[in-house]
Amino acid sequence: MSLINNLEKYSKTLLLSTEEKNDLNSFFSSGFPNISDEEWKYTSLNKIVKNDFVVEDLPVFDEDNIIDKVSLGFKNKIVFLNGKLVSSPKIDGITISDFKSFKSKTNNSILSLNSSMARNGFSIDVENNTVLNSPIEILFLISSTRNTFLQYRNQINLGKNSNLKIIENIHSIHENLAFINHFTQVKCDENSIFEYNKTQNNKDNFSLIDTCNIYQEANTTSSVNTLIFGGSFIRNNLNFEQNGENAESNMNGVSVLNGSQFADNHTFVDHKKSNCRSNEVYKGIYLDKSKGVFNGKIMVRPESQKIDAFQSNNNLLLSDESTIDTKPQLEIYADDVKCSHGCTIGQLDKEALFYMKSRGLAEKEAKALLTYAFTNEAIDKISVPEFKDKCEKLIAEKLNVKLDFNH
Repeated sequence: MSLINNLEKYSKTLLLSTEEKNDLNSFFSSGFPNISDEEWKYTSLNKIVKNDFVVEDLPVFDEDNIIDKVSLGFKNKIVFLNGKLVSSPKIDGITISDFKSFKSKTNNSILSLNSSMARNGFSIDVENNTVLNSPIEILFLISSTRNTFLQYRNQINLGKNSNLKIIENIHSIHENLAFINHFTQVKCDENSIFEYNKTQNNKDNFSLIDTCNIYQEANTTSSVNTLIFGGSFIRNNLNFEQNGENAESNMNGVSVLNGSQFADNHTFVDHKKSNCRSNEVYKGIYLDKSKGVFNGKIMVRPESQKIDAFQSNNNLLLSDESTIDTKPQLEIYADDVKCSHGCTIGQLDKEALFYMKSRGLAEKEAKALLTYAFTNEAIDKISVPEFKDKCEKLIAEKLNVKLDFNH
């Protein structure tokens, strides 16, 4: 039985509101996106959705040792086991709760499915003038004896003059297939600062569609760092909407893939007000038969003057069989702007490699150091040292070397 069949069966057991019914009908009418959709022309879900997935609730499991292994060890930790919130911290000025229904823009079938049927997720509300120096770590752990389809629907609301950092990890620990439809909506009130760090590192039985919509008011700074190191299929949809002047949106991404792994990063920045900025740096490293996709779109509305927007996508193909499809897009309807974009696809510099080997480094270690240097522009933007160190170790593991890039 396909995933669509299972979703149809499961939907009949749910009590849906009128709006949820409309979203569900919209999803079933459209189905999962396919390559005939311009936004999915390089990304096919066919092999995934034809599988038989369990979509009903799963039992919570006891895996403290796994939590300790996956966690970076921060005091403030939110833990989900098979979709269920099992622990969350108490923090002054911050309210953390389980899933709450909320409205969002549903402009595609994936979001319509999430809006209509998701019943798992978190809600974080940050009061005005609340500054949390230590990050909140969020772990989504999945373990099941059957193929599992899970949906999460999360919201984060930052009050005025607040500051919040998040570290998120969605991790499957079983050998069966796991497919996650993950959606997070973030609202940043005036003068707030938000940093969202994501590590996506799973086995080849794992597939993820992660959508994040961030809405910014005046004088806000939002940064999203997305580090992809594993999983059969990863699709990240990252969307910023600037609704106040002097807003800044930062996106940094690193993909290091091998085998037949696949990652697609789609970004969209909507500059709707004047005097705003966006900075985007995505680095891709592809080994073996892995494949990457990057689509970055910047929109500057007619009334949005003095916009400074920068976008860069650079890729290394370290195998003759690896591939990348990259598509930068600029839609500019204002005249007083400073916008630039660029993309590169290449291999390691042979002269630099020869130089490092001549200084006594083995070829594998020399290639690893050059590869790390290539990613450093994006990695260096991470402000949480523990997360940054973890990412550097994962890069070394993916490149199969034992190196400390800090020394």
